[in-house]
Amino acid sequence: MKTSTIAKLTVVAALVSSMTACGSMSRTQTHAAVGAAAGGALGYVLTGGPIGTIAGAAAGGLIGAGTARR
Repeated sequence: MKTSTIAKLTVVAALVSSMTACGSMSRTQTHAAVGAAAGGALGYVLTGGPIGTIAGAAAGGLIGAGTARR
């Protein structure tokens, strides 16, 4: 069963709106969260499964946290 485009866009919109509610986070935490969200989305798009989503989120979080230190 394929996930509809509307369902994917709804999830992305919910994710983006929840990220804007995190105003009290440090710069490192913000970058890690954005990286995890983007990595998870990209992992899902590339693999279409939970393993790719989890791996993408983990990699994106690490990369995002690392870029905040520069």
